[in-house]
Amino acid sequence: MKSPSALPCLFLPAWCSAHLDDDLQVTWSDGQQTARLPLVDALARLKGRAIALIVPVEHVASCAVNLPAGNAHWQRKALPYAVEPLLAEDVEDLHLALGETLSDGRQRVVAINRSLLEGWLQCLRGKGAQVSAIHVDADLLPNDVPTLCWHNQRCLLAGTDELRLALTPAQLPAVLERLSLPCRVVHASDVTPQLPLAADVSLQPLDGALPAWMVAQSPHALNLAQGSLAPASRLQLRHWKPAAWALAAVLVAQLAFDGAHIWLLQQQAAGYRQVNESIFKGLFPEEHRIVNLKAQFDQRLQQGASSARLDALLASVAEAMPGESGMQVRRLQFQAGTGELSLQLQGGDAAAFEALQQRLRAKPLQLKASLLDDGGMQLNLSTTQ
Repeated sequence: MKSPSALPCLFLPAWCSAHLDDDLQVTWSDGQQTARLPLVDALARLKGRAIALIVPVEHVASCAVNLPAGNAHWQRKALPYAVEPLLAEDVEDLHLALGETLSDGRQRVVAINRSLLEGWLQCLRGKGAQVSAIHVDADLLPNDVPTLCWHNQRCLLAGTDELRLALTPAQLPAVLERLSLPCRVVHASDVTPQLPLAADVSLQPLDGALPAWMVAQSPHALNLAQGSLAPASRLQLRHWKPAAWALAAVLVAQLAFDGAHIWLLQQQAAGYRQVNESIFKGLFPEEHRIVNLKAQFDQRLQQGASSARLDALLASVAEAMPGESGMQVRRLQFQAGTGELSLQLQGGDAAAFEALQQRLRAKPLQLKASLLDDGGMQLNLSTTQ
């Protein structure tokens, strides 16, 4: 049964060259359907779908090397120098894919001629294929024990270490003698492998097609689409990663600065409030509870200004009042909001009332005067400033 994350696979034959002709016979499988057909027909079935390209192990070299632990960047830098003594070709002509860490601490590496692989990819993408992953066919075998895959007189071998090979049936006896552990042989149910009688092997026949079974193993296999051959989205993300980290560091620093600045301003505001409260209590000791300092202080100022205006108006009336006129204040009312003083006077005659009005009009006051029915006078005064 196909793994949910497995891509449809296009298997290249072992004898294919760098140029892939339209009539090249390839195997295509999505884990459920399998077919052997010309390349152009296989790509027509896969049009618009991401695929995994399966390259034959005959074109790759598999090895294992010791690399510095830790940073992947430095491991990638050290990789060409580590594998150069193990490979026959010039390392500059090879595409190197870094794999899993083995039980002895070494890391597995797969090498393939860069021009050959890039030629395959360019040819397939030029025909409309969307290659998202690249695997080696021998890497699609389980490797918990040495595993052989018997298919069309071609045997694939995956060891528990870096060993990945393609064999002919004639080479099997010698190889099986060298394997120290019991070996598993995977084969189609309608094929009986011809193995040495003394070989310690367990046969595992498959109910379905062998390529379909291999597709299900592909999500766990080493992906050669690394470095410059990685899909564009991964490359773009990798290029932006340093800038993203730098931006994140700047944002963190800015947030820390803003937080410290806000804390400092809060501390200063708290200090100013304490000083203002001390000044307010010194001016108005009778105020024991401070809820809104600004509103209470404004109210006190308004009260003080109103009291000063009232005193000034009363002083003006007292100065203008004739000394022996006999006039008395019957009613007094002061509007603090408008600063207007209302007086009702009685006891004087018309001449005294006239003299009072003339004296008040000589002062910087706004005056409204009227006679009352009972012979008194109504005065409304306010300052002109």
